[in-house]
Amino acid sequence: MTSVQNLLQQLNGNKLIIFLAIVSISFSACDAFKKAQKDEPVVKEDEKKDLPEVKGNTVYDPETGTYTYSKSVNEEMDTVNWQMNSLDDTPPITSAATKNQIDITVPPIGTNPGTGTSQKLSVYNVAVMLPFLSNRSMGGTEVDERSKPAVQFYAGMKMAFDELSAENVKLNVTVHDTKASEAVTQSLMNSRELKTANLIIGPFVKNNIIVAAEMAKQTRTPLVSPLSPSSNVAKDNPYFIQVSPYLKSHCQAITKHALERFPADKIVLVVRNKKAEISRLKYFQEGNQAFEGTEDVERLQEFIVTDETADFNEMDVSPYLKDGDTTVFIVPSWSNESFIYSLMRKIQVAKVENEIDSEVVIYGMPQWMSYNRISYDYYEQLKVHVSSASYIDPDSEKVKQFRQSYFKKYGTVPSIEAFVGYDVMLYFGRMMAKHGTYFPEFLDGEQAE
Repeated sequence: MTSVQNLLQQLNGNKLIIFLAIVSISFSACDAFKKAQKDEPVVKEDEKKDLPEVKGNTVYDPETGTYTYSKSVNEEMDTVNWQMNSLDDTPPITSAATKNQIDITVPPIGTNPGTGTSQKLSVYNVAVMLPFLSNRSMGGTEVDERSKPAVQFYAGMKMAFDELSAENVKLNVTVHDTKASEAVTQSLMNSRELKTANLIIGPFVKNNIIVAAEMAKQTRTPLVSPLSPSSNVAKDNPYFIQVSPYLKSHCQAITKHALERFPADKIVLVVRNKKAEISRLKYFQEGNQAFEGTEDVERLQEFIVTDETADFNEMDVSPYLKDGDTTVFIVPSWSNESFIYSLMRKIQVAKVENEIDSEVVIYGMPQWMSYNRISYDYYEQLKVHVSSASYIDPDSEKVKQFRQSYFKKYGTVPSIEAFVGYDVMLYFGRMMAKHGTYFPEFLDGEQAE
């Protein structure tokens, strides 16, 4: 499996919080790429909040590698009706391939890594496999909420097609609906379009990625997993390229960010007494060792919450709060919103009841941005930082230009999936044009133009 670390522009959320940007393969949305880093992921901060979110945005679980859809709705988007035919003049995408550019030339399949036989071609075949869920459509022009991440991702790709065409990068693109089904994915991988592809982008869902990655290995075709952050999807597979970072990358980047700003003895790791959560503590302890450059360091404090009541009423955070001092809570937990809410409430109550004048900083996980119960005041007062796989700078002129072009083309604002789709296609399209059919061999250390 190929994995490269770099900097990716990050999405701003609705809540007033600070984000940490963490990536495995990075693309700076609408901006020049940075050179690949070989150490820890890069971290950025931002407190601005002017990028709207698209209803139905995805939130991932780093352990399971599955995506769920946020129930939060940005009111600004309620006035926009996404028209399927606004993407192009072709009919809505179905499980059959839809030609984006009509060129039936079939170049050879990619070659083995390390053989020096990567071929430069006049036209490259690109197969796109996304869960458009056309089988769940109720008809009309409205897109199913669950389909929007795939539709936005592909719309972003189409923006990149225009730029690549202007750069004389010729692509023969086929688009396929996986319907989020393993059976459909396997059937598509056996199709002529997939077997003759020089690059496969997708799928989104972990089980489908496993199927596609194994078959791509057999046909020696580079496959890019654009959104799934799961580890161990495809071991010993040089043809599998994962864009999103693992949970470990998030944890280590959070640790580095915190240690650069606060003494280690001010940091407290907080998890529930659950095996899965306790196992995450090692990532932060390892991150502490890496930051100090030695294993001989004092361990970060660990607060394992044993309270299992519904409202966590017995949870006591007061021992970790000191008058006139700073406490940094790092909380790698996300599956129980009530726990996160109770923790924040307990911290606020403890400060008031014990008359503690202390500064509190909390580091959390990406899933926190989909929570509905927690007051925005908590995020601001407790200086919440949330890690993110992507960062979009709203002040960047190129980002503004992309958003304007996207809105003009499609009649809606781009979601994070649109930015990622644009970056993924632009980056890998240029890599194929520059290095040929086995471009993954050149990913490490490659600096984008």
